Amino acid sequence: MENELKRNYLLNLLRITPQLVSNNLMHNKAKFNFRSVFFDLKESIDLFLKKDSDNRFYILPGLRGVGKTTIIFQLYDYLINNQNIDLNRILYLDLDRLKDQGLFNLLDYLDIFIKDINEEAYLNNEPLFIFIDESQYSSNWDHVGKIIFDEYKNVFIIFTGSDALNLQSSMDSARRSLKKEIYPLNFAEYLNLKYDCKISNRISDSIFDTIFNNDIESLRKNEKDIQLNVYNKFKRDISKIWEEYIQYGGFPSSFNRNNNSIIQLTLDMKNRIIEKDLDTLSSFTSQTRRNTYSLINILALQRPGELSLHKLAKNMDISKKSIDNLLTALESTQIIFHIEPYGSIAKRNRKPWKYYFLASQMKAAIYQSSAQASRNSGEYMGILSENLVASLLFMMKNKRKQDFGIFYDEEKKTADFLINTIIGEIIPIEVAYGKKNKRQIKNSMNKYNCEYGIVVSNKTQSIVKDDDVIFLPLKTFSML
Repeated sequence: MENELKRNYLLNLLRITPQLVSNNLMHNKAKFNFRSVFFDLKESIDLFLKKDSDNRFYILPGLRGVGKTTIIFQLYDYLINNQNIDLNRILYLDLDRLKDQGLFNLLDYLDIFIKDINEEAYLNNEPLFIFIDESQYSSNWDHVGKIIFDEYKNVFIIFTGSDALNLQSSMDSARRSLKKEIYPLNFAEYLNLKYDCKISNRISDSIFDTIFNNDIESLRKNEKDIQLNVYNKFKRDISKIWEEYIQYGGFPSSFNRNNNSIIQLTLDMKNRIIEKDLDTLSSFTSQTRRNTYSLINILALQRPGELSLHKLAKNMDISKKSIDNLLTALESTQIIFHIEPYGSIAKRNRKPWKYYFLASQMKAAIYQSSAQASRNSGEYMGILSENLVASLLFMMKNKRKQDFGIFYDEEKKTADFLINTIIGEIIPIEVAYGKKNKRQIKNSMNKYNCEYGIVVSNKTQSIVKDDDVIFLPLKTFSML
């Protein structure tokens, strides 16, 4: 009887999913554009269908709202309309909804889908597709994925989830799965998804080469092409569109809303992370949740700087260990990340860390809802710009799987960030909103004997090299 209920649940899902997908893939009768990760996964699916690859177990970790479900729906749509896969052979299972049925065994549902509902495909080794959304609501999702991968060679399976630490560090899935982290949008992705402006990934590659190889020629060429063929198509000032992006454009779920609605949506997202996602890490008490709300607001409203656990613990009247646990939990959801001081491992563990929001949109929403943004708009945009540059560097390191460190210098009047390359070279990066000078970058270059330094500024309209300092426009850098 219990299996019959599960079977009926799955049959109902298979029936309603096509309409669910259709309702969430377009706006004003136009389908959403694709992110690059869609094409990566599509290629893997095509190879799987040709039986040319065994890459059939993927994990998509990422912060809430970054578009993981949309990518899954686009793959579903592709399978039906381009690969002519039967509807009953594609299972989209949202564990956030399934958990409302009570305690569940994920493997039971997948076994029923594979061996019962699709018995013929199972016996004939024909392809099946399983997309598991909100995987963090299953305590053993990784073990289930391992079993499906090992026992069913005809199944292509994807897990998504917002508990990034859990999805990235699982031992059960580590040797079998491939990970595709989904991050907030960079400026190029924003222009593509919202305004249908196609910008080649070459711009990101050329920014990377500029940072690490002191090579500006490729970036100069790509930047000029974008200025002529993308920026000139807008009737509005592109700087205004960039300001729209840094405050409201990090999440695809924010599109087609007014600014007030975006702020509320972002705050609701933050609340959902605290109320739901953190509970998948440990059982949070009401007091702990209140402390988490306070901590996030403190992080959002302070100027970027070292975070003293001692001062925080004193101000919030809780232990340093509790603060540390909350910060670790928040980092696992990817709402925040940290940058350590440059120096030895002992120093980095001893000295305070700096914390930034993965999406500047989250910081902006909290700032605006607290009526802080209007006090000094220049300072507000400068704080958001530093957060954005930190986030882009952090995402670049993780997406490209590059072996370099991102640090800050404890000394005052030095660059905001220090890139430490694998061969031990230091590349200082300064974020200068509202100004364009070389004082702080020069201080860092002299201190670490750097060959060159980089200033990211809104006062620079195109990439310029002044002796050993590269000036990069914020708009350009935002495409990293």
